[in-house]
Amino acid sequence: MTLMHAETCLHDRQLLVLNVHKVYALHWVALVLVLLAFAPVTQTQAQTVPRTEPGWQFSITPYAWVPSIDGTLRYQLPGKFGQDSADVTTENFSVLDVLNFAAMLSAEARYQRYSVLTDLIYMDLGATGSKLREVNFGGSGNTGVGGHLDRGSETSMRGSLWTLMGGYTVAQGDWGHADVTGGFRLFSLSTETNIRLAGDVSAPGGATSFSRNARLSSNGTLVDGIIGLRGRITFGNGFHAPYAFDIGAGSSSLTWQASGGLGYQMSWGSVALGWRHLSYQQGSTDLIQDLSFSGPFLALNFTF
Repeated sequence: MTLMHAETCLHDRQLLVLNVHKVYALHWVALVLVLLAFAPVTQTQAQTVPRTEPGWQFSITPYAWVPSIDGTLRYQLPGKFGQDSADVTTENFSVLDVLNFAAMLSAEARYQRYSVLTDLIYMDLGATGSKLREVNFGGSGNTGVGGHLDRGSETSMRGSLWTLMGGYTVAQGDWGHADVTGGFRLFSLSTETNIRLAGDVSAPGGATSFSRNARLSSNGTLVDGIIGLRGRITFGNGFHAPYAFDIGAGSSSLTWQASGGLGYQMSWGSVALGWRHLSYQQGSTDLIQDLSFSGPFLALNFTF
């Protein structure tokens, strides 16, 4: 077989594989469109929205949230002065790049204007790029660390987020509804950072130093009281816009969350696609100095 003939065969095989992948993708798109086209749209009784008739409504919502994560972590170090710490920034990265495992589920129970809702997230994330920004040597002062010294430092995270809130409908109509909410959010986080630098980091005056190769680990749990507003705006023909916002403090100096999207109501429930942002801010000697999660979500809401 000539070289030209072998290259032609290889090219044809690559085109065949590509076309097969396109066919599978088109089949999945066609299946989703068919399901949406033939799914009957019901009235608002099939939604978890307030109604005048007595009786309970329930919903379970598995969903996928794919945020990018950005923030600063502060590790406490066993040092000569007892106040040593190291600040590490995580590069803005998508959880899809380092995801080991994740589970996300929310649920709601409603009786007329009153509702109780909960949301649970667990994520196990592998190593991603990070940088040591500063080392605090207690009474000796701080030493900044330039990015050019980094030689592949990495941080891994594992954490869970649990929210529990009660709600009351303050406004409703053909346009949709709005609930005021109040409750708490619990955030548990474990982190590990492997520091790799071109050289040791010395304290001002050279009395002590931080090793160029070090493993830092820490964990923390935050419990914050939160208040907010949530609901949906109805457009008709089954389309609606779910929205939510909350803000609070406690273990954190400030935490807030906002989400919104576009949904479509069907007989079994609804499907929604949107964007969600969650932010935490602390300070002092706490592990989380600032941390944010921001990205798209896809949710399937089953109502009964």
